Amino acid sequence: MLDTESIIFEQYKVIMFALIACHVREGGHLLTKKRGFMQSWTEIKNIQNPTEEQQLEAVGLNWYAISLIENPTEKVQLAAFEKNVQAILYVKGGPCNALVDALNAVSEEAMAAAVKADPNILKFVRNPDLLRAAVREDWKVVRQIKDAGDDLWAEAVRVSADALKYVSNPGEKVMLAALERDWKLLQDIERPSAAMVAVAVKQDYHALEFVSIKRRTEPVQLAAVHADPRCIQFLERASEAVQMDAVRRDKGVFALIKHPAPSVVDFCK
Repeated sequence: MLDTESIIFEQYKVIMFALIACHVREGGHLLTKKRGFMQSWTEIKNIQNPTEEQQLEAVGLNWYAISLIENPTEKVQLAAFEKNVQAILYVKGGPCNALVDALNAVSEEAMAAAVKADPNILKFVRNPDLLRAAVREDWKVVRQIKDAGDDLWAEAVRVSADALKYVSNPGEKVMLAALERDWKLLQDIERPSAAMVAVAVKQDYHALEFVSIKRRTEPVQLAAVHADPRCIQFLERASEAVQMDAVRRDKGVFALIKHPAPSVVDFCK
């Protein structure tokens, strides 16, 4: 037979166990809600309206827990991001501004690694330096960048000539990058700018021959002889200014001038 004190104690234990069970049971799962007692990060999905503390505990166990949390707080998003930058892709409802800012502040090396893991992360990148770094790492990702401009396409072309195939209307920056790789592309450009001619001529002065007589305007001629004075030999009627620019850079090209101006003759005496 139990004495009165023992009976009261046993009843107390029964009541306490019942209260604890009611407190921690949610959705048919027994969960400990106090910080530090979560056995698995997946438990967070069974907690309705988890507190920030509980959210932090879950992502502390595994950053991917962010994908199971409805409306994670800014602090929780950043905590998951600290563990893995890919966390930004799994925030329900989209990342907060602070998280996007954090992504755009990572190093170029970290961004290159993140893009290699999942190029979709580029949709949150605004930093032009990071975008260029990503393209340098793998030029193909430029096709996944929304509204990629000439700067990024030029970077892609510098990495691979194949990138030029995907540019519908390449601007001057893109064509300059392409000519840096292969000056012979100048022959395919109907209206080359002076800058384009200069880039090509620096690699081989014969490139000027690819420019039609009609397109050899004075700015183009000046750019050509400025890049390589020997280009003067391909100019039938070079102006005095063009001739003078050539001989000032190299008097040796005087003999290549077809119709030297008097001032040029005097200069080279």
